Amino acid sequence: MSYFADVPEAPPDPLLSISQRVKADPRPVKYDLGIGVLRRTDNTSHEFETVINAAKGIGPCCYYPHPGGDDELVRLSSELIFGTPALPPRVAGVQTVGGSGALRVCAELLLHQGLKKMLLPNPSWANHKPLLSGGGLELAEYRYFDAGVHGIDFEGMLQDIQAAPPKTSIMLQVAAHNPTGADLTDDQWDKILALFLQRRDLLPVFDSAYQGLARGLEEDVRIVRKFLDAGLEFLLCNSFSKNFGLYGERVGSLFIACESPKVATCVTSLAKLKIRTNYSVPPLHGAKIVTTILSSPELKASWEKELTQARTTVNAAHAEFASALAAGGLTKFAAPRFGLFAQLFLSDHQVNKLATDHAVYCAPLGRINVSSLDAANAKAVAAAVVAVCK
Repeated sequence: MSYFADVPEAPPDPLLSISQRVKADPRPVKYDLGIGVLRRTDNTSHEFETVINAAKGIGPCCYYPHPGGDDELVRLSSELIFGTPALPPRVAGVQTVGGSGALRVCAELLLHQGLKKMLLPNPSWANHKPLLSGGGLELAEYRYFDAGVHGIDFEGMLQDIQAAPPKTSIMLQVAAHNPTGADLTDDQWDKILALFLQRRDLLPVFDSAYQGLARGLEEDVRIVRKFLDAGLEFLLCNSFSKNFGLYGERVGSLFIACESPKVATCVTSLAKLKIRTNYSVPPLHGAKIVTTILSSPELKASWEKELTQARTTVNAAHAEFASALAAGGLTKFAAPRFGLFAQLFLSDHQVNKLATDHAVYCAPLGRINVSSLDAANAKAVAAAVVAVCK
Protein backbone atom coordinates (compact mmCIF):
# COMPACT_ATOMS: atom_id res chain seq x y z
CA MET A 1 0.00 0.00 0.00
CA SER A 2 1.25 3.45 -0.89
CA TYR A 3 -0.11 6.75 0.30
CA PHE A 4 1.72 8.64 -2.46
CA ALA A 5 1.44 6.45 -5.55
CA ASP A 6 -1.32 8.61 -7.02
CA VAL A 7 0.71 11.84 -6.84
CA PRO A 8 1.21 13.21 -10.39
CA GLU A 9 4.45 14.86 -11.36
CA ALA A 10 4.17 18.62 -10.84
CA PRO A 11 4.64 20.81 -13.90
CA PRO A 12 7.99 22.59 -14.16
CA ASP A 13 8.16 26.08 -12.69
CA PRO A 14 7.64 28.49 -15.63
CA LEU A 15 10.54 30.70 -14.46
CA LEU A 16 13.02 28.37 -12.77
CA SER A 17 12.85 25.87 -15.65
CA ILE A 18 14.03 28.38 -18.24
CA SER A 19 17.71 28.03 -17.36
CA GLN A 20 17.47 24.26 -17.78
CA ARG A 21 16.04 24.72 -21.27
CA VAL A 22 18.87 27.12 -22.11
CA LYS A 23 21.48 24.61 -20.95
CA ALA A 24 19.91 21.91 -23.10
CA ASP A 25 20.03 24.14 -26.21
CA PRO A 26 23.11 23.13 -28.26
CA ARG A 27 23.33 26.43 -30.16
CA PRO A 28 26.53 28.36 -29.35
CA VAL A 29 24.80 31.75 -29.10
CA LYS A 30 21.74 31.86 -26.86
CA TYR A 31 20.14 34.32 -24.45
CA ASP A 32 18.88 33.40 -20.99
CA LEU A 33 16.59 36.35 -20.16
CA GLY A 34 14.14 34.56 -17.90
CA ILE A 35 14.87 34.24 -14.20
CA GLY A 36 15.10 37.45 -12.18
CA VAL A 37 18.77 37.43 -11.27
CA LEU A 38 21.00 40.48 -11.72
CA ARG A 39 23.49 39.48 -14.42
CA ARG A 40 26.59 40.81 -16.11
CA THR A 41 26.76 41.29 -19.86
CA ASP A 42 28.51 37.90 -20.22
CA ASN A 43 25.30 36.40 -18.69
CA THR A 44 27.01 35.34 -15.45
CA SER A 45 25.43 36.27 -12.13
CA HIS A 46 26.43 39.70 -10.87
CA GLU A 47 28.47 39.04 -7.74
CA PHE A 48 29.35 42.05 -5.60
CA GLU A 49 33.05 42.00 -4.69
CA THR A 50 32.28 43.72 -1.40
CA VAL A 51 29.87 40.92 -0.51
CA ILE A 52 32.30 38.15 -1.54
CA ASN A 53 35.11 39.66 0.54
CA ALA A 54 32.92 40.32 3.58
CA ALA A 55 31.69 36.73 3.54
CA LYS A 56 35.24 35.36 3.86
CA GLY A 57 35.45 36.44 7.48
CA ILE A 58 32.12 34.98 8.55
CA GLY A 59 32.01 31.47 9.97
CA PRO A 60 29.07 29.17 10.66
CA CYS A 61 26.36 30.29 13.06
CA CYS A 62 26.22 27.57 15.69
CA TYR A 63 23.24 28.77 17.70
CA TYR A 64 19.55 29.54 17.28
CA PRO A 65 18.49 33.14 16.89
CA HIS A 66 15.11 34.16 18.25
CA PRO A 67 12.26 33.99 15.70
CA GLY A 68 12.75 37.66 14.81
CA GLY A 69 16.29 36.92 13.70
CA ASP A 70 19.34 39.17 13.89
CA ASP A 71 18.41 42.39 15.70
CA GLU A 72 21.33 44.27 14.15
CA LEU A 73 20.17 43.29 10.66
CA VAL A 74 16.72 44.65 11.48
CA ARG A 75 18.20 47.93 12.74
CA LEU A 76 20.50 48.37 9.74
CA SER A 77 17.72 47.40 7.31
CA SER A 78 15.54 50.01 8.96
CA GLU A 79 18.26 52.63 8.57
CA LEU A 80 18.57 51.81 4.86
CA ILE A 81 14.81 52.01 4.32
CA PHE A 82 13.61 54.70 6.73
CA GLY A 83 16.79 56.76 6.99
CA THR A 84 16.90 56.65 10.79
CA PRO A 85 19.81 55.24 12.85
CA ALA A 86 17.39 53.26 15.02
CA LEU A 87 14.15 51.48 14.27
CA PRO A 88 11.43 54.18 14.34
CA PRO A 89 9.54 53.85 17.66
CA ARG A 90 6.19 53.00 16.08
CA VAL A 91 7.65 50.43 13.66
CA ALA A 92 7.86 46.71 14.36
CA GLY A 93 10.59 44.81 12.54
CA VAL A 94 11.80 41.23 12.12
CA GLN A 95 14.27 39.37 9.93
CA THR A 96 12.65 36.97 7.46
CA VAL A 97 13.63 34.21 5.04
CA GLY A 98 14.14 36.57 2.11
CA GLY A 99 11.45 38.80 0.68
CA SER A 100 9.26 35.77 0.05
CA GLY A 101 9.28 34.90 3.75
CA ALA A 102 8.36 38.50 4.53
CA LEU A 103 5.39 38.29 2.18
CA ARG A 104 4.15 35.05 3.72
CA VAL A 105 4.45 36.33 7.30
CA CYS A 106 2.75 39.54 6.14
CA ALA A 107 -0.18 37.51 4.81
CA GLU A 108 -0.56 35.63 8.08
CA LEU A 109 -0.47 38.87 10.09
CA LEU A 110 -3.11 40.47 7.89
CA LEU A 111 -5.37 37.43 8.14
CA HIS A 112 -4.92 37.38 11.93
CA GLN A 113 -6.13 40.99 12.07
CA GLY A 114 -9.18 40.36 9.91
CA LEU A 115 -7.84 41.79 6.65
CA LYS A 116 -8.79 38.92 4.38
CA LYS A 117 -8.64 40.68 1.01
CA MET A 118 -5.65 42.12 -0.83
CA LEU A 119 -5.47 43.92 -4.17
CA LEU A 120 -2.41 43.25 -6.34
CA PRO A 121 -1.30 45.35 -9.30
CA ASN A 122 -2.15 43.87 -12.68
CA PRO A 123 0.37 42.62 -13.63
CA SER A 124 2.59 41.74 -10.69
CA TRP A 125 5.35 39.30 -9.74
CA ALA A 126 4.24 35.80 -10.67
CA ASN A 127 4.87 34.38 -7.20
CA HIS A 128 2.81 37.02 -5.38
CA LYS A 129 -0.41 35.10 -5.89
CA PRO A 130 0.69 31.65 -4.66
CA LEU A 131 2.66 33.10 -1.75
CA LEU A 132 -0.10 35.36 -0.50
CA SER A 133 -3.09 33.13 -1.23
CA GLY A 134 -1.17 30.28 0.39
CA GLY A 135 -1.08 32.47 3.49
CA GLY A 136 -4.88 32.64 3.42
CA LEU A 137 -5.56 35.93 1.65
CA GLU A 138 -8.30 36.47 -0.93
CA LEU A 139 -6.68 38.20 -3.90
CA ALA A 140 -8.05 40.56 -6.52
CA GLU A 141 -6.34 43.06 -8.81
CA TYR A 142 -6.26 46.75 -9.55
CA ARG A 143 -5.36 48.23 -12.91
CA TYR A 144 -1.69 49.15 -13.15
CA PHE A 145 -0.35 48.69 -16.67
CA ASP A 146 -2.15 49.10 -19.99
CA ALA A 147 -0.55 46.70 -22.46
CA GLY A 148 -2.29 48.45 -25.35
CA VAL A 149 -0.44 51.74 -24.90
CA HIS A 150 2.41 50.12 -22.96
CA GLY A 151 2.18 52.52 -20.05
CA ILE A 152 0.83 52.84 -16.52
CA ASP A 153 -2.94 53.22 -16.27
CA PHE A 154 -2.71 55.62 -13.35
CA GLU A 155 -6.30 56.82 -13.45
CA GLY A 156 -7.51 53.21 -13.50
CA MET A 157 -5.21 52.45 -10.58
CA LEU A 158 -6.62 55.32 -8.52
CA GLN A 159 -10.20 54.36 -9.34
CA ASP A 160 -9.74 50.71 -8.41
CA ILE A 161 -8.00 51.45 -5.11
CA GLN A 162 -10.60 54.09 -4.25
CA ALA A 163 -13.34 51.53 -4.92
CA ALA A 164 -11.81 48.88 -2.65
CA PRO A 165 -13.95 47.93 0.35
CA PRO A 166 -12.79 48.80 3.89
CA LYS A 167 -10.22 46.49 5.50
CA THR A 168 -8.56 45.74 2.17
CA SER A 169 -4.77 45.70 1.92
CA ILE A 170 -3.17 47.14 -1.22
CA MET A 171 0.13 45.76 -2.58
CA LEU A 172 2.42 48.49 -3.91
CA GLN A 173 5.77 47.72 -5.50
CA VAL A 174 8.13 50.45 -4.34
CA ALA A 175 10.53 50.55 -7.31
CA ALA A 176 11.67 48.58 -10.36
CA HIS A 177 8.21 47.12 -10.93
CA ASN A 178 8.22 43.40 -11.67
CA PRO A 179 7.43 42.50 -14.44
CA THR A 180 6.97 45.75 -16.40
CA GLY A 181 9.83 47.98 -15.21
CA ALA A 182 7.33 50.86 -15.21
CA ASP A 183 7.42 52.90 -11.99
CA LEU A 184 5.20 55.69 -10.71
CA THR A 185 6.57 59.22 -10.82
CA ASP A 186 7.04 61.21 -7.61
CA ASP A 187 3.90 63.21 -8.40
CA GLN A 188 1.88 60.03 -8.90
CA TRP A 189 3.19 58.60 -5.63
CA ASP A 190 2.10 61.78 -3.85
CA LYS A 191 -1.42 61.24 -5.19
CA ILE A 192 -1.34 57.65 -3.92
CA LEU A 193 -0.33 58.98 -0.50
CA ALA A 194 -3.20 61.48 -0.58
CA LEU A 195 -5.61 58.67 -1.43
CA PHE A 196 -4.50 56.60 1.59
CA LEU A 197 -4.73 59.65 3.85
CA GLN A 198 -8.33 59.91 2.70
CA ARG A 199 -9.00 56.15 2.87
CA ARG A 200 -7.49 55.18 6.22
CA ASP A 201 -9.64 52.04 6.15
CA LEU A 202 -7.24 50.64 3.52
CA LEU A 203 -3.80 49.26 4.44
CA PRO A 204 -0.77 49.74 2.16
CA VAL A 205 1.69 46.85 1.81
CA PHE A 206 5.00 47.83 0.17
CA ASP A 207 7.11 45.25 -1.63
CA SER A 208 10.71 46.47 -1.78
CA ALA A 209 12.80 43.89 -3.63
CA TYR A 210 15.07 46.18 -5.68
CA GLN A 211 16.11 49.13 -3.51
CA GLY A 212 18.97 50.94 -5.21
CA LEU A 213 18.47 49.33 -8.61
CA ALA A 214 15.89 51.76 -10.03
CA ARG A 215 16.83 55.39 -9.32
CA GLY A 216 18.93 55.19 -6.15
CA LEU A 217 19.00 53.95 -2.55
CA GLU A 218 17.28 57.07 -1.25
CA GLU A 219 15.04 57.74 -4.23
CA ASP A 220 13.62 54.21 -4.36
CA VAL A 221 12.18 54.40 -0.83
CA ARG A 222 11.31 58.09 -0.67
CA ILE A 223 7.59 57.35 -0.76
CA VAL A 224 7.89 54.89 2.13
CA ARG A 225 9.42 57.61 4.29
CA LYS A 226 6.59 59.97 3.30
CA PHE A 227 4.02 57.40 4.42
CA LEU A 228 5.86 57.05 7.74
CA ASP A 229 6.06 60.83 8.23
CA ALA A 230 2.33 61.08 7.45
CA GLY A 231 1.54 58.80 10.40
CA LEU A 232 -0.02 56.03 8.31
CA GLU A 233 0.03 52.36 9.19
CA PHE A 234 1.59 50.07 6.57
CA LEU A 235 3.71 46.97 6.07
CA LEU A 236 6.94 46.69 4.07
CA CYS A 237 8.47 43.46 2.78
CA ASN A 238 12.19 43.85 2.06
CA SER A 239 14.66 41.62 0.19
CA PHE A 240 18.45 41.70 -0.03
CA SER A 241 18.59 39.13 -2.84
CA LYS A 242 19.07 41.57 -5.71
CA ASN A 243 20.91 44.55 -4.22
CA PHE A 244 23.44 42.33 -2.39
CA GLY A 245 23.37 39.38 -4.80
CA LEU A 246 22.50 37.03 -1.92
CA TYR A 247 19.79 34.96 -3.63
CA GLY A 248 20.74 31.67 -1.99
CA GLU A 249 21.26 33.13 1.49
CA ARG A 250 17.60 34.18 1.87
CA VAL A 251 18.01 37.52 3.67
CA GLY A 252 14.97 39.73 4.11
CA SER A 253 13.00 41.72 6.65
CA LEU A 254 9.44 42.72 7.42
CA PHE A 255 8.43 46.06 8.92
CA ILE A 256 5.02 47.03 10.27
CA ALA A 257 4.35 50.72 10.90
CA CYS A 258 1.80 50.95 13.74
CA GLU A 259 -0.10 53.79 15.38
CA SER A 260 2.13 53.86 18.49
CA PRO A 261 5.28 52.35 20.03
CA LYS A 262 3.15 50.30 22.41
CA VAL A 263 1.27 48.74 19.51
CA ALA A 264 4.55 48.11 17.68
CA THR A 265 5.87 46.12 20.64
CA CYS A 266 2.82 43.88 20.60
CA VAL A 267 2.93 43.49 16.82
CA THR A 268 6.60 42.47 17.02
CA SER A 269 5.65 39.69 19.43
CA LEU A 270 2.86 38.55 17.09
CA ALA A 271 5.21 38.52 14.07
CA LYS A 272 7.68 36.38 16.02
CA LEU A 273 4.87 33.99 16.95
CA LYS A 274 3.85 33.66 13.29
CA ILE A 275 7.46 32.97 12.33
CA ARG A 276 7.92 30.42 15.11
CA THR A 277 4.93 28.41 13.91
CA ASN A 278 6.00 28.71 10.26
CA TYR A 279 9.75 28.21 9.70
CA SER A 280 10.79 28.65 13.36
CA VAL A 281 13.79 30.98 12.88
CA PRO A 282 15.53 32.66 9.92
CA PRO A 283 19.09 31.74 8.80
CA LEU A 284 21.93 33.90 10.07
CA HIS A 285 24.86 33.50 7.68
CA GLY A 286 23.57 35.86 4.99
CA ALA A 287 22.32 38.25 7.64
CA LYS A 288 25.83 38.46 9.08
CA ILE A 289 27.21 39.32 5.63
CA VAL A 290 24.74 42.19 5.26
CA THR A 291 25.33 43.52 8.79
CA THR A 292 29.10 43.35 8.32
CA ILE A 293 28.82 45.57 5.25
CA LEU A 294 26.18 48.01 6.47
CA SER A 295 27.89 48.51 9.86
CA SER A 296 31.24 49.44 8.27
CA PRO A 297 31.44 52.89 6.63
CA GLU A 298 34.22 51.67 4.33
CA LEU A 299 32.45 48.48 3.25
CA LYS A 300 29.11 50.24 2.89
CA ALA A 301 30.67 52.88 0.63
CA SER A 302 32.27 50.13 -1.46
CA TRP A 303 28.95 48.28 -1.79
CA GLU A 304 27.09 51.48 -2.69
CA LYS A 305 29.64 52.18 -5.42
CA GLU A 306 29.13 48.70 -6.87
CA LEU A 307 25.35 49.07 -6.62
CA THR A 308 25.51 52.39 -8.47
CA GLN A 309 27.54 50.78 -11.23
CA ALA A 310 25.04 47.91 -11.49
CA ARG A 311 22.11 50.35 -11.64
CA THR A 312 23.81 52.43 -14.32
CA THR A 313 24.46 49.31 -16.39
CA VAL A 314 20.87 48.09 -16.08
CA ASN A 315 19.39 51.46 -16.95
CA ALA A 316 21.70 51.68 -19.97
CA ALA A 317 20.52 48.20 -21.03
CA HIS A 318 16.90 49.39 -20.92
CA ALA A 319 17.79 52.34 -23.14
CA GLU A 320 19.75 50.16 -25.60
CA PHE A 321 16.94 47.62 -25.83
CA ALA A 322 14.22 50.24 -26.29
CA SER A 323 16.28 51.99 -28.96
CA ALA A 324 16.87 48.73 -30.81
CA LEU A 325 13.17 47.86 -30.70
CA ALA A 326 12.27 51.32 -31.98
CA ALA A 327 14.73 50.94 -34.84
CA GLY A 328 12.78 47.82 -35.80
CA GLY A 329 9.49 49.68 -35.73
CA LEU A 330 8.32 48.77 -32.20
CA THR A 331 8.18 52.30 -30.80
CA LYS A 332 5.64 51.69 -28.04
CA PHE A 333 8.37 50.34 -25.74
CA ALA A 334 10.25 53.65 -25.64
CA ALA A 335 9.04 54.90 -22.23
CA PRO A 336 11.66 54.81 -19.43
CA ARG A 337 11.94 51.52 -17.54
CA PHE A 338 13.73 50.74 -14.29
CA GLY A 339 15.18 47.63 -12.70
CA LEU A 340 15.75 44.22 -14.19
CA PHE A 341 12.65 43.79 -16.31
CA ALA A 342 10.70 44.89 -19.34
CA GLN A 343 7.49 43.10 -20.28
CA LEU A 344 6.59 42.91 -23.95
CA PHE A 345 3.18 41.21 -23.57
CA LEU A 346 3.89 38.56 -26.18
CA SER A 347 1.67 35.56 -26.85
CA ASP A 348 2.72 32.03 -25.88
CA HIS A 349 3.33 31.37 -29.57
CA GLN A 350 5.64 34.38 -29.86
CA VAL A 351 7.54 33.43 -26.69
CA ASN A 352 8.03 29.91 -28.07
CA LYS A 353 9.15 31.29 -31.46
CA LEU A 354 11.77 33.43 -29.72
CA ALA A 355 13.22 30.29 -28.15
CA THR A 356 12.95 27.88 -31.07
CA ASP A 357 13.90 30.24 -33.89
CA HIS A 358 16.23 32.69 -32.18
CA ALA A 359 17.55 31.02 -28.99
CA VAL A 360 16.06 33.87 -26.96
CA TYR A 361 14.56 32.53 -23.74
CA CYS A 362 12.26 34.79 -21.73
CA ALA A 363 9.51 34.42 -19.15
CA PRO A 364 5.81 34.04 -20.01
CA LEU A 365 4.20 37.07 -21.68
CA GLY A 366 7.61 38.16 -22.88
CA ARG A 367 9.14 39.35 -19.62
CA ILE A 368 12.75 40.16 -20.46
CA ASN A 369 15.55 40.41 -17.91
CA VAL A 370 17.57 43.19 -19.54
CA SER A 371 20.51 43.19 -17.11
CA SER A 372 22.79 41.13 -19.40
CA LEU A 373 22.08 43.17 -22.55
CA ASP A 374 24.98 45.23 -23.81
CA ALA A 375 24.57 47.15 -27.08
CA ALA A 376 25.27 44.13 -29.30
CA ASN A 377 23.05 41.74 -27.32
CA ALA A 378 20.26 44.30 -27.16
CA LYS A 379 20.26 44.63 -30.96
CA ALA A 380 20.24 40.86 -31.44
CA VAL A 381 17.39 40.25 -28.99
CA ALA A 382 15.40 43.20 -30.33
CA ALA A 383 15.77 41.86 -33.88
CA ALA A 384 14.37 38.52 -32.69
CA VAL A 385 11.42 40.26 -31.00
CA VAL A 386 10.70 42.29 -34.13
CA ALA A 387 10.77 39.09 -36.18
CA VAL A 388 8.24 37.23 -34.03
CA CYS A 389 5.97 40.29 -33.85
CA LYS A 390 5.59 40.58 -37.63
